[in-house]
Amino acid sequence: MKQPVGVRVRLGKRSYPIWIGSQWLSGSAPRIRQATRARTFLVLSTGRILGFHGPALKRSLRRLGQVHLLTVPDGEAAKNEHQLLRILRFLAEKGFQRDACLVTLGGGVVGDLGGLASALYMRGIDFIQVPTTLLAQVDASVGGKTAIDFHGVKNLIGAFHQPRTVLIDTAVLRTLPARVYRAGLAEVVKHGVIRDAAFFRWLENHVVEIVRRDPLAVAHMVRRSCEIKAAVVRMDERESGLRACLNFGHTLGHALESLRSSQGLQHGEAVAYGMVGASGISAEMGLCPEDVPARIQALLERLGLLKPLPQLDPGRILRLLSFDKKARAGKALFVLTRKMGAVSMNHNVPNRLILRALRHLQAPRPDVSGPA
Repeated sequence: MKQPVGVRVRLGKRSYPIWIGSQWLSGSAPRIRQATRARTFLVLSTGRILGFHGPALKRSLRRLGQVHLLTVPDGEAAKNEHQLLRILRFLAEKGFQRDACLVTLGGGVVGDLGGLASALYMRGIDFIQVPTTLLAQVDASVGGKTAIDFHGVKNLIGAFHQPRTVLIDTAVLRTLPARVYRAGLAEVVKHGVIRDAAFFRWLENHVVEIVRRDPLAVAHMVRRSCEIKAAVVRMDERESGLRACLNFGHTLGHALESLRSSQGLQHGEAVAYGMVGASGISAEMGLCPEDVPARIQALLERLGLLKPLPQLDPGRILRLLSFDKKARAGKALFVLTRKMGAVSMNHNVPNRLILRALRHLQAPRPDVSGPA
């Protein structure tokens, strides 16, 4: 086991490290003790993830204090008020005090649920993220955004609550189903598009290694993604301006996720469609060269994303966009590409361009992805 590499999220008194290594969770006790003085821990996970990776984490935590376990169902459907209240009830019934720590072991759903519960319980207890999906490692676990879905709208109820630390073990990605791994790659691509053209080129040049989960390639893309997100969060912790760039692909993507006809569509898959749609809109509005959306689409296809969408109700999509949390006067906020590595925000995207983008996403396209 090599010593993990640290990436710092610099937020003054709320600063914390992201530790990135391989096969090191069973030896993570010193990093956890640096982050919290808690003696009582609740590990929140799913049954499947707890079976895979729980023993290594529990070995570390039991060196530091008492450990309780609680599982939630798999999938986005678990990110609701019923599961949130169940977690809070468990904390209260077990007598957790303010000096306790909630540890989330899982993907973005577990992290969001546990993060929001830790923000609410006793007005805030310590919180540690141990992300086990690629999407959570490169995006969801970093930055302190926590939320549940409510009233049919994704992430409608939430809070900003920064973790004390993030512990990333890239070896756990070997156990991910191929589809879940591919979905996480969408967020990796996003980071290149919004902030780092050189990183985007690296992704284009290393598709084979990325798809086969080469350890060195995985370690690089996880670390660089965390560095990019940490830099954005440092400049705009509470999403008052710049941080909105991290929503590239998410405006249309969240609408697709929320549609009942798209049940089963994973977050990263939806974001991939949203990125192609947003970059295509950017080119049509004359904001970026036409090669930008072409490169984004080509890379996502090579990574095994962008299967043709089923027929969608355009009216429902537009209504969902009008309810987006960042909408103003019923107009959704789109993050649009200017060039590779640079984006801008726009509340005035014409509906005709949104509908044209949807038609493009539903068009058949060849499968050029490599082996899963």
